Amino acid sequence: MNDTSEFFTDSFEGISRELTDIQLLCESGTSRLYRATRYGRLFVLKTLTADALRQSMYREMLRKELEIMMQLQHPGIVQAVGLEAVRDIGQCIVMEYIDGATLADYTEGERRGTLSVVQRRHIADDLIAAVGYLHSKGIIHRDLKPENIMVAHNGLQVKVIDFGMADTDSHTTLKQPAGTLRYMAPEQTTAYTPDVRNDIYSLGLILQDMDLGKAYRPIIERCLRPIDQRYATISELRGAIDSTLARRRRRRQWLMAGAAALCLLALGALAAWLLRPAQAPDTRIVIDRHATDSLREALVRQQAENEVAQAEMEAQVAARMALMRDSIALLHAESQRLQQEGRQLQEGLDRVSNAKTELIRLFDHVAREQGVMAELDTLRRWSWRSPDLGQRIQLMNRLVYDNIDQLPTDFFSQSDLDKIREALLEHWQQWNSQVEAKIKAIKNKERG
Repeated sequence: MNDTSEFFTDSFEGISRELTDIQLLCESGTSRLYRATRYGRLFVLKTLTADALRQSMYREMLRKELEIMMQLQHPGIVQAVGLEAVRDIGQCIVMEYIDGATLADYTEGERRGTLSVVQRRHIADDLIAAVGYLHSKGIIHRDLKPENIMVAHNGLQVKVIDFGMADTDSHTTLKQPAGTLRYMAPEQTTAYTPDVRNDIYSLGLILQDMDLGKAYRPIIERCLRPIDQRYATISELRGAIDSTLARRRRRRQWLMAGAAALCLLALGALAAWLLRPAQAPDTRIVIDRHATDSLREALVRQQAENEVAQAEMEAQVAARMALMRDSIALLHAESQRLQQEGRQLQEGLDRVSNAKTELIRLFDHVAREQGVMAELDTLRRWSWRSPDLGQRIQLMNRLVYDNIDQLPTDFFSQSDLDKIREALLEHWQQWNSQVEAKIKAIKNKERG
């Protein structure tokens, strides 16, 4: 038996159980992707960069990603084979290799415009089905974007990839906001609890990029609403698409039936005209001259009366039209004034709203860079904290007041400044309360 096994594994050129021909595909953030060959088949290896490998948080994220991927068996999701230590690379997730391009290549890259509407809708259906399968398993991707969706060259099969940010209710670690800013739902910048509606928001932006036609516009618009107004599940989203397309099919059928009926009516009228009987010869009627003169005089009188009545009616219509034009001009002037006041009011509201949004976004960006929450989420004992943790927390506190002091007083009214300060302080207080709660929990656990 040993000889037979050796024959099958060693005697054929190119067939090896070892990973060979390893080539670096790309490096992004904390991850590296390699392509390798085993048994003559291509695989993808995902591992961490050297710096990330030294941090337990990123090693835990890689382990978590593998645990999630091993639960998934679906044609629309990349298949993981297992975790393996590869020489000179380290621990790697081994995955199937997909011969294709990303959806981003088709929406804004070099392949843009190469797919028909039918093909784009086919891809959208496969993508929605894959995300629905994820949610049925209790998994939320949290980083759906065209770059994380592969489209195979053979049959345009969709494959969702990159589960580094994915999460489930069963995992208790690494519960921090995640995603790519352009495709991330607004609540993901601050929410620690993942929600299937996060993925539905991202799906709406992806469907919008794919230019699927007018029928999808109201569906996309609902996907992008505030979280409590979106579709609650992928099934609800799928049902909305199916019902919308069904209504459009029925309208097309009615229009075709109406056009066919009109054609039949036209053909019937034409046939009746062609088959009409010949007209009977005219019957000449001799009218008395006196009766003819009387009739002519009556017609002349009636015509004169009609002309007088017509002139009076035209004068009345002209007067009413002039009055109507004056009324319309007054209404238009009033409408213009109200629109100008509305624009000025809206511009003021937009300035305040944009200032709130930008300051909160800046705070969240700096907070993520400082990594306070990430450290507290993985910290098990208070005595193990980083020496500069307190300084980073104080930096966030100073950031709030520095931003408040730098607001331009010549651009905002005092009332506007008060609203912006209140929003930023409230956001900071929420963040600070979460920090204090986490520190307290760690200290209590350490004492216990």
